[in-house]
Amino acid sequence: MNRPSPGGRPPGPPAFTVDQLARATGTTTRHVRALQTQGLLPPPSLVGRTGYYDEDHRDRLRAVLRLQHQGFSLAAIAALFRARDAGLTLDDVLGLRHGTDVASVDGAFDEDGVDAFEGWPLERQGRLLSIVPSTFLALDEAS
Repeated sequence: MNRPSPGGRPPGPPAFTVDQLARATGTTTRHVRALQTQGLLPPPSLVGRTGYYDEDHRDRLRAVLRLQHQGFSLAAIAALFRARDAGLTLDDVLGLRHGTDVASVDGAFDEDGVDAFEGWPLERQGRLLSIVPSTFLALDEAS
């Protein structure tokens, strides 16, 4: 574990407390903690009783907030991150890779043998495009 500097912060890359991270990303401390509880943001590094978030946390939080703003649900965002963590490409997720169909992607497993899409509601399993926000689908139907 990193030893804290005289100011109490861990050495190395810039670190943010939860309040600083929330301010840096334009959200609230409560929202940051809620996203962390839901598994969308990894836990911070602890120094004593203080959690410190790094630039990777900030970048991931910005991505989550941007996707939420674009209409993606938290479940869809979690599915996208699970697919990313499982090493799937966007083509894999959309079932567009030659010789790959949606059914074969649904069985994607991470390095621990856990289904990358486990936790999706049963009616959505096998329908990877269900992660696309309905606002995008409505735009497509309008054209």
